Amino acid sequence: MLTYEGDTILTVGDSVPLIVTVTVGGEPVSHPRLQIVTSNMTVVGLSAGQDSLFALAQGKDTLTVRLQSSIFTEDAPTLIQPLRVRP
Repeated sequence: MLTYEGDTILTVGDSVPLIVTVTVGGEPVSHPRLQIVTSNMTVVGLSAGQDSLFALAQGKDTLTVRLQSSIFTEDAPTLIQPLRVRP
C-alpha cells in the first residue's frame, strides 16, 4: 500500500518534501523503488532526486506514484494524489 504523507495544498514558491510510505502486509518497505510523475509540470515540479515538490504556478495537479518491483508485472500498487497550488 502506498500512502502520501505530504502537503496537498501548496502556495506558489513552496518547496516541500515528497513523503510516500510503502507497506506490504502491514510492514514498512525500506528504500522502495518508486516511479513518480505529475500531470502538469507547469503547476508542480519534481526535484531531480524525486524527493521534493515545487509549487510553480497556481492550479490543480495530480501526483501519480507507482511502486516498481519485479514482483508486480502488471498491476503495481499505484497512488493517485490530487494537489492544489494557490497564489
